[in-house]
Amino acid sequence: MKKGFYLFCFGAVAVFGLLILGQVLLTQPAQAGPQEQQVPKELQIKPRHEVTVAVKLVQVYVTDKSGQPAGDLTADDFEIYDNNKLVPVLHFEKHFAEELAAALPAARPALNRKFFLFFDLAFTDARGLMRAKNAALKFMEKSLLPTDEISLVTYTALRGLTLHEYMTRDHARVRNIIESFGLKSITGRAENLSNFFYSDMLMSLQGDEVQTTPEDSFFTDQARLQTGQMLDTTRRQGYVDQARFYLDAWNNLAKVLRTVPGYKNIVLFSAGLAKQLLFGKTGGAVVGDWSTPEQLAAQMAEYDAAQADTGLRSDFSRLLKELKNSNCAVFTVDISRVNKEMDVEGGGGATPGARELDGADSLKQLASETGGRFYANTVNPENAMEEIVNTTKNFYILGFKVDESWDGKYHKVKVKIKKKGYNVYSQAGYFNPKPFKEYNNFERLLHLIEAALTEEPWPYVPVEIPVAGFSLVEKGWPMVLSFARASGEDLAEVFGPKTEAYLLIFNEKGELALIKKFKAVVSEKDKKENDAFLPSFLLPVKPGKYECALVMRNLDTGRTARGRAAFEVPAQLPVMPYLDPPLLLRLDDRAREINAGGEPTLASIYGYNPGTYSAVAGKVPPETRKLYAALRLACSAGWEDGLTVSAELSGNGGEPGRSLPVAILEKKREGQLVKLLLELETGEIGAGNYAVTFIVSGPSFAQPLKATSRFSL
Repeated sequence: MKKGFYLFCFGAVAVFGLLILGQVLLTQPAQAGPQEQQVPKELQIKPRHEVTVAVKLVQVYVTDKSGQPAGDLTADDFEIYDNNKLVPVLHFEKHFAEELAAALPAARPALNRKFFLFFDLAFTDARGLMRAKNAALKFMEKSLLPTDEISLVTYTALRGLTLHEYMTRDHARVRNIIESFGLKSITGRAENLSNFFYSDMLMSLQGDEVQTTPEDSFFTDQARLQTGQMLDTTRRQGYVDQARFYLDAWNNLAKVLRTVPGYKNIVLFSAGLAKQLLFGKTGGAVVGDWSTPEQLAAQMAEYDAAQADTGLRSDFSRLLKELKNSNCAVFTVDISRVNKEMDVEGGGGATPGARELDGADSLKQLASETGGRFYANTVNPENAMEEIVNTTKNFYILGFKVDESWDGKYHKVKVKIKKKGYNVYSQAGYFNPKPFKEYNNFERLLHLIEAALTEEPWPYVPVEIPVAGFSLVEKGWPMVLSFARASGEDLAEVFGPKTEAYLLIFNEKGELALIKKFKAVVSEKDKKENDAFLPSFLLPVKPGKYECALVMRNLDTGRTARGRAAFEVPAQLPVMPYLDPPLLLRLDDRAREINAGGEPTLASIYGYNPGTYSAVAGKVPPETRKLYAALRLACSAGWEDGLTVSAELSGNGGEPGRSLPVAILEKKREGQLVKLLLELETGEIGAGNYAVTFIVSGPSFAQPLKATSRFSL
């Protein structure tokens, strides 16, 4: 790589370095070495207290005297200062493109690169959008690593700020949405969830128009725009009003990104805000000699028009500070017309007044003050995107111990090289996480998106819980039943009087198809009397293959729990006689089922006593010697007479299945359904994944009916 390329990447004006403040919680010091793997998830400690011991991860770029990336350094060559205090390097990784490409398989960095593609569609014309679209598609196609996390954001006059996809490694999904710009509307998963959240919050705010903070006011306006409850007629009346709301959206986004671990590379496609609006008219205007009041009025009007809007200038300055505080580097791509000095359609050159409306200066300042780079409208946007990715591909990751207080305070960080002849580039600090009760509504929205859609959300690390999901027929309709088994003291701060449960259903393309929510209120008395809670959802779903995500979140503490399960809804309803999927049970008198008011519980659907049994979601206790199961058999009246049930247990090791003794403990008819409660003698079985197949026979059956349930031990 040429020296000149790295000179612009790491120049004194636009110092570029990634300070990724990852949150890898410390259990023991990591050994320094040429390259280390990510700290295993099983060694991470959930942040349940006001202070936790953690390792901050810092991603750093180093160049030698010639401006080339320096790949010969070890952990002993680095020094890290946290608030001017020297701290030991406890974690070390080196990730250089050539080495990663040669590795089989390539080691995944403890910190992934993060890119936010931000399309400003309010201050951009159709030509600019096409240039941005083509550049982004090339970026998605050729420039990314599989581990890169991508977010897709747009801003429009009618809808404000829209988060389409958030921190996903599913690059094909992001590319599909970008391809739809200007042709059709494809809604991203984060956008769907945001709209649901906005609608839900607006319903709770009805009758209360008092906004306590600017952030609350922004959220309410944004919610109304997103849900079509407020037309943006007022803001469209003036450029200044539109610019003010645009900067307001930017500032709120930048604040929210404080909670996102790692360094955020924001690629902004925009024509920028008018130079005169932020910086004033070149040369200004002078109030001079006048002889009539009319002349004075005209001079004063010209003077006023030449001044910058002090309010917007203040908002813009605040934005620069928020972006730097949130460890965001903004790479600005000017997608305004290339031939500004000669408008081919207009047949003349651009006037001085028109040049005052040019937005390049605002884009330049965004880039230079955040450590990014400005790409003029004369630069091919596709080449700009390739350079942005190349700038970030060679780096080190350093980790140091911190006593992390949940106070939201800022820490300064400085990284140095002990040897001479090297230059190191990094951002200046990080924020401690803050208590969830201090989050505003916009921050809570992003937290929900993280918990539901991202693999590694932070700082409120979710507890992973087993979830089951399957299709059954309820009152003649195809329905999906999904539930979780949430138990153990890890969930002590998840359940409470303000806990909410979400079910998100994704179709075969990974798109968010359905969302449902209810309040899962759990009192302190409930927590003392029960060891497990089973939130459940029952809802109609069209035929197809799906994956569901069940998320629970405590609105007081921010603690979350989540899990996923796959299921399929058949294209046609089964013909009687048939079996619905079995529900595995365990003896348990300290579990409580919770669901939306008015909906049937698991026990009522399957016909067992919830005071004696509770449902199993995927896992059974290791000491299990007996399994219990509930079956739903749809058949004509009288067919249950003489009915017999057998079961066969098979494992995933390829060993042949074996029969299990089965006893029918209960049998009762409810309409067209016969509900059975079974006991299975499994004996001692080792750890692993298993499937138990139930075979139901009887004198009236032409052939046996079969249904299978899977579990792990």
